[in-house]
Amino acid sequence: MGHIALGMSLVFSAWLLVKDSGRRKGVSLAVWVPTLLLMILSSRHPTQWITGGIVTVSEMGNEAGGSALDAGFFFITISASFVIATYRGMKWTRIFTANPVLMAFYAYFLVSVAWSGDPSGSIKRLAKDFGLIFVAGAIFSERSPLEAARAVYFRCAAVLLPLSIVFIKYFPDYGRAYTVTGDMMFTGVTTQKNSLGEIVLLFSLFLVWDCMEARQGKKLGKWMIATWDRLMLLAIGLRLLQLSQSKTALLCVIIGVFLIMRGKWLATKFFNRFVLAGALALPFLVFFSQQFSSVIEPVVKALGRNMTFTGRTDIWQHITASTVNPLIGAGFWNFWGGPGGYAISLAMRTVVPNAHCGYVDIYLDGGILGLVLMFAVLVTYGQSMIQRISQTPVTFLYPRVEFAVLIIAIIYNLSESTFARIGPIWFTAILMLVNFPGRVKVASSEKKSLTPNRFQQSTSHIHQVV
Repeated sequence: MGHIALGMSLVFSAWLLVKDSGRRKGVSLAVWVPTLLLMILSSRHPTQWITGGIVTVSEMGNEAGGSALDAGFFFITISASFVIATYRGMKWTRIFTANPVLMAFYAYFLVSVAWSGDPSGSIKRLAKDFGLIFVAGAIFSERSPLEAARAVYFRCAAVLLPLSIVFIKYFPDYGRAYTVTGDMMFTGVTTQKNSLGEIVLLFSLFLVWDCMEARQGKKLGKWMIATWDRLMLLAIGLRLLQLSQSKTALLCVIIGVFLIMRGKWLATKFFNRFVLAGALALPFLVFFSQQFSSVIEPVVKALGRNMTFTGRTDIWQHITASTVNPLIGAGFWNFWGGPGGYAISLAMRTVVPNAHCGYVDIYLDGGILGLVLMFAVLVTYGQSMIQRISQTPVTFLYPRVEFAVLIIAIIYNLSESTFARIGPIWFTAILMLVNFPGRVKVASSEKKSLTPNRFQQSTSHIHQVV
């Protein structure tokens, strides 16, 4: 029965992919390169797909080691993306100069290799992470870049969401995992329940965006017929969220959908600045949770967690000013594989692969200077997004999607570590953060008169202007 269900799932996914390719005439075959990369980031690495088997992880999760096959896959897809975008006329020097804060962030961590305990490992991880900019460039060098972006996420959802249901029900060696205490969790195509929640979160936001774009100019009946596949995938995603029990992902889905679908009166500069400031204040509230316990405890309990954030604060308590150099950290993605991480694992009597907080891991990587640069990236791009929302007609959803992704990345990293970690959320953040000149510029004289089609056309020939 399992193999029949698997076959039906693959046929269904293939049908959705063919249908999607037919309706997105402006998207080239080259978009399958970033699509394939996102599929791997959203599931498991090639080596893990080949070996399969039951995955046993610590309660907080674990990170698989690399292999030559995995390294080859990432090298090929990132290199191919670079070649595709360059061939189409993407001028990388303009991209780099248009994103000075992000470039400073990466430059600092490149310098941090000098004091890393594993310099070669830090360089490899940093190169792979920086390579995501080239993958994003391949998407935004398409003739219809926003359509291409939605196509990438729809196609990943069309394959991975139905497959996750089949794995959980019929292939437990792939679809379920166990903690060191023997507790079972549903993982679907991923290796950890929170990873399953992460991909459902991202796919849901892009499916909602795709549905709303399809809604433009259509009556309800015609819209339902045109978007039944997106709505079905959204329903599957909701079921997977329920199975994964990822509270953080559920909260972020609610916030992200609200930020995309909100009315014009909730899209003012004042409101958006309030949202950004509130999100950026959350890390400080969490780290000083004892002082602010009366404020945040009701929210934490409503999310099904306690004031230890399901054991995360136990990890954070072992990180003091003497754990690493508080000013410059331990070097990019180096701490947990070095003596400092090993000492914390010994003290906690379990393997601790990361801090399960993006802000703590950035501190461990780059100290206070790294954190300052991380917040500079969030604030700078957040302000730019708020400006774009105010300058574009309310029917143009892309600036709202950008802003929603930024906010959920800020919130998600309170309990998971995805900043500067190659994965679905960071890839999506790079896709939305990086300023590709000309991609969403709307002339001031056209703000009130542009139709959705004309706005799409204004972003459709990006490779000619960059």
